[in-house]
Amino acid sequence: MTAGRLALALLVVAALACRAPRPERPEGSCTHVQAIRQLHGEPLCEDVWTCSRPPRGQFDRIGLRRVARCDGATGPVVLYLPGMHMNAELPLVEPRHDLRLYLAEERVRAWGLDYRTHAVPPDASPADLRALDGWTVDRFVDDVAWATAFVRGADPGPLFVAGFSQGAVFAYRLASRRDAALAGLLILDGAPNTGPVVAGGGPAIDVGGSRLPFAERRRLLDQVIADANAPSPLPGFPTAGAALASILSTAPLFGREGGLAAGARVSEISVLAVLLRSYDRWWPRAAVGGPSPRPPKTPLPVLAFASTNMGPAWVDRVRAAALAYGGPEAEVRELAGYGHLDVLVARRAAQDVFQPALAWLGRRAGR
Repeated sequence: MTAGRLALALLVVAALACRAPRPERPEGSCTHVQAIRQLHGEPLCEDVWTCSRPPRGQFDRIGLRRVARCDGATGPVVLYLPGMHMNAELPLVEPRHDLRLYLAEERVRAWGLDYRTHAVPPDASPADLRALDGWTVDRFVDDVAWATAFVRGADPGPLFVAGFSQGAVFAYRLASRRDAALAGLLILDGAPNTGPVVAGGGPAIDVGGSRLPFAERRRLLDQVIADANAPSPLPGFPTAGAALASILSTAPLFGREGGLAAGARVSEISVLAVLLRSYDRWWPRAAVGGPSPRPPKTPLPVLAFASTNMGPAWVDRVRAAALAYGGPEAEVRELAGYGHLDVLVARRAAQDVFQPALAWLGRRAGR
């Protein structure tokens, strides 16, 4: 595959090149918009639905994003569940930096889910954030289950669920439900209960922290995106790129030693900045942790990728979860020298992650 730069062309919904799927969705109120992304002259149709969810408060809505070839996509159907603080927007425009764009180029029907957190503005007041008190892990998985029904109504065929980090937690919990009926799980560096245990505080966890508060985080990321070689807005670093690389490689919750990201050794620092800049600020404390789900009695196909920079114990956790859900036929690929975020955007992610995932999907879907 030749990586290409995508330019978003905002076209009218009635564009002849784009025929929006008409899902027979479960009960719920949704709005729909559509656009076209041009890839080497080949259009990718991008559809976005915003749907209300119980109890229908001001932030109780999720988003579903579908990207597929406009000239017809008949490949496997994949629903991608992003990680904590993440959403299903497509901030990166290169297929080599985004699994869904890579898959869509190969005629896979690629979906992504915006969690309720995407509806919460970064400047939400403490009173507003109290709404997150009821956003438990089960409520998130209920949203995921609803989304799978929506996707099935739009795109017939076996449904695979892909999950990164916390998204993998939700994917495993979904697979534990009796009526999940999934064709397989594509696990990107995740295992049940991967979320860090965050004690104390209010109902919402801020993506900014004591090391890099939200305003400083945003300022640093903006500088890296503009020019990674410019002077650092943080003291003690020669450049903005060096500051971000150091902060990522020494993240305590990911074991330091490049556990969150290996820096410029594996991924382009500006690409990491774009990914991090797209994060939602708030995450519900109630959705972190919880008892481990019970694997289904009948194994299902699982392909899991594990970054090694968080250490052997992490790799063992990823492997154990894949085997528990997929049985002895589960496939686990270790990504030597990768940090957590590198699984998504490393320079070699297309070769090490995306292409093996595409081949596995093809085999499991009977292509």
